[in-house]
Amino acid sequence: MLRLLRPTASPAVLQTHARSLSHAAMNAQEVGIDSVPLVDIAPLMAATRGRAIDPAQKRDILAQLKDASLNTGFLTIPTAGVLPNGLIRAVYRRKDEFLALPQDIKQKYHVKKVPNARGWTPLYEEPSYQPGVISRLEGFDLAYELPASYLNQGSLGPNVWPHEISGFRQDVYQLYEETTHLSHLMFQSFAEMLDLPANTFAQHVSETSEAFMRLLTYPETDSPVKNSTVGIASHTDFECFTIIHQNGEGLHLLNRQGQWVQAPACEDRLFIMIGDCLERWTNGLLKATEHRVVNSEKKRQSIVRFNGVDGDTVIQPLPQFVSATNPARYAKTTQRQHIEEQINQAEEHLQEAKAAQSA
Repeated sequence: MLRLLRPTASPAVLQTHARSLSHAAMNAQEVGIDSVPLVDIAPLMAATRGRAIDPAQKRDILAQLKDASLNTGFLTIPTAGVLPNGLIRAVYRRKDEFLALPQDIKQKYHVKKVPNARGWTPLYEEPSYQPGVISRLEGFDLAYELPASYLNQGSLGPNVWPHEISGFRQDVYQLYEETTHLSHLMFQSFAEMLDLPANTFAQHVSETSEAFMRLLTYPETDSPVKNSTVGIASHTDFECFTIIHQNGEGLHLLNRQGQWVQAPACEDRLFIMIGDCLERWTNGLLKATEHRVVNSEKKRQSIVRFNGVDGDTVIQPLPQFVSATNPARYAKTTQRQHIEEQINQAEEHLQEAKAAQSA
């Protein structure tokens, strides 16, 4: 999923960051939701809030998480016991209220008018991950709320909040905070399922980590959409993992068998996808989830939470996953460097996409 950054590249280039569509993905077979594992992590979440958990139950949940991550490449978790009841629906309502505002009001919150890439991305202003293809969506971006004194540090700083919508900030930022808590649990669980210390990944997470949340809307259409226009082109995410909720179908996930899985619109489920940095840290044992969004005649909304680490965190295969017969397959980098390198590589694709749009 796309998200905006504000590192060294040009503002236009900052709107794309992802790995290109693989040859295997283009020839993948589509399969159904039955192949998507469901892992109930509610007991683990309850344990973070002081409730005791049976060690055998914890081992079983971590084993399910490991099996899903290794053999499918992604999973779902129930919202019950993880997020407050009704909060996701409230956030979708706030997003609808924002999109219903007059254009001149929404323009005040345009991401290009904000120094740290927070706020509104209008329809057709977000390029795709592939040359000659444009994404058909509107977005609203936010991240950890920090003082304005952080604005000279890349994408950090305060969010922008549309004061015209009562309750927007309260509901949306509550969801961000709830997914932050979930994110910390998942960082620990991914480590423990691999028999690593619980803080292996979580120790690199702070209020300055790469952790954007996007509220995305893919409008309905009653006319054919050009082949050069997609919801989101196929890609992987650059952070450690991504949490997604959607209220309409359109998300496709590539599993470890090279098959596209059509993710259903499940109000009571969240999708968890592996990102590039977990793939690199585990020397390819975990694989980043390639995914795409296809166009639909029906409106689709999603909430996407990216979960990265601090920008200066070194990302390279951990010693536990490297041996004489399995040498390191990934060069040393950092979270921020990895993102910036991918953004810079996307510049040529972006220019081709603009040319195709204006042709």
